[in-house]
Amino acid sequence: MASVGDSMRRRIANRPRRGGGEHADETAGAVEPYRDAPLYDWEYRRRRHDVAFYRMLADERGGPVLDLGCGTGRMTAPLVRDGHRVVGVDLSETMLGGARARLGRIAAPRRQRGLLIRADLRALPLRGRFPLAIAAFHTVQHLVDDGALIAFFTAVRRLLADDGWFAFDVFSPDPRWLSRPADEWYDRVVFRHPTTKETMAYSASHHLDADRRALHMRFAYQRLDSDGRRVGRRRTVKLCHRQLNPDDVQRLLRRAGLRVLARWGGFADEPLLWPPAPSVATNGAVHHTEQHVYLAGPRPARARQRHTP
Repeated sequence: MASVGDSMRRRIANRPRRGGGEHADETAGAVEPYRDAPLYDWEYRRRRHDVAFYRMLADERGGPVLDLGCGTGRMTAPLVRDGHRVVGVDLSETMLGGARARLGRIAAPRRQRGLLIRADLRALPLRGRFPLAIAAFHTVQHLVDDGALIAFFTAVRRLLADDGWFAFDVFSPDPRWLSRPADEWYDRVVFRHPTTKETMAYSASHHLDADRRALHMRFAYQRLDSDGRRVGRRRTVKLCHRQLNPDDVQRLLRRAGLRVLARWGGFADEPLLWPPAPSVATNGAVHHTEQHVYLAGPRPARARQRHTP
């Protein structure tokens, strides 16, 4: 099992977050969606296909498993329940609180196989060698700069066993969705907040920073009264994702001493075709693969010696 010193854990957890000035929205887009853990869990309660995929990998590769960006334990808890030792890492104390609650519902002593650490993914305060590391649900896309991505991938490489696996997924939005007019509000849904039970209206907007290759999304939450009228101020949550195509992923992994072992266009063995070649269904509808899933591993020592960054 990996270990971490208490002093190092405190220094990383309390480190000021980067990203002021012109890239403040990128920093906000990496933290704001994770301030309301119960709402996060409720919104993604039906997202189960990725959980099944990562559980399958863990059963095949074995543990201990390093769960990077573990959030409220969507992956950590099922893996611990399956009998694996798991180290979950996340920066949000609110989300880690949700993960602790999930682990607390697992019967002892199995739940003792889970260890949760608060840390920044750009400075992982860990030692050890893991047969499997995962970064699920688009975690890597919160790192916008190439330098930050390479630093993260390099840290993962340091923590992987020589024959270890690193699995992660990225979101590649449908071009038809991306081409909608920027900064307009779409997809209005009315729902009840899972904890406050208030009636809320939800809507979303987006715009793409082509220079930074950063997709900025905003989610608006508006309280409604019993007659459907707005109450109070609308709350807006920012989310930012670096856009990564397969060529980007391969290039950045190579810089970090990793290589792509396999890639898929989803969590059920769908092919990831690149450059894009949309398939056409019998009814004429064009389908775009939005989930890109990767399995990477350390590059052979000889290949790393030949490579000059």
